[in-house]
Amino acid sequence: MRFKPVISWIAGLLALLIALAFGYYYLILDWNGRPTCHKGITLDFLMVMHPNGGDILNDPKPFPNLGGRSRDSLATINEARGGEYRALTNDYNYVAGLRENDPADLVLMYFNRPTRWNWHGAPPTIFKDKGWIIIPVDFGLGEGTRPHTGQLGGGECSERVSVDEFRTRLKQTLDFVRTNERPNWQTVVAEHTKFMDSLGHVAR
Repeated sequence: MRFKPVISWIAGLLALLIALAFGYYYLILDWNGRPTCHKGITLDFLMVMHPNGGDILNDPKPFPNLGGRSRDSLATINEARGGEYRALTNDYNYVAGLRENDPADLVLMYFNRPTRWNWHGAPPTIFKDKGWIIIPVDFGLGEGTRPHTGQLGGGECSERVSVDEFRTRLKQTLDFVRTNERPNWQTVVAEHTKFMDSLGHVAR
């Protein structure tokens, strides 16, 4: 009989621990705005642009550009993985018209809404501030050869920046595409300028 209080205490403690774990998982961790694996995206670009391999470093290619349209151009990467990244064209905007040998800090892709995540493998808590994820032309791999304005630590082939920095970097990229008159630059500039204009209605 004397064991009943002990068993009841253990059962109660176990129930409390389960409730705490459940609450932390569903109430404290933020599962919204989870990015895709950026290393996978990097490899997909390489497979599409260099299907036969070769001297990739000395043979720069243009990134996919289907009429300058973000969704259609990015869909070529999605198709390379057999549609595995079905959310890719929904969660990211892609700046067509760039080449592999363009300035490394230009914005190739960006997550199209603010998020607390740095990368897809570590869920943040609801107490972390939101930021903007950008994937630069060099996929963040040249951090030792150029200044990075974004937060690279803990990220994956990407940078995490404030909304003001995001606007600045994206505008610089669009100016570059327009100045160099890249194919379909009018469509590229119009599409992403419209997105920037909408940021006043997006939570920071």
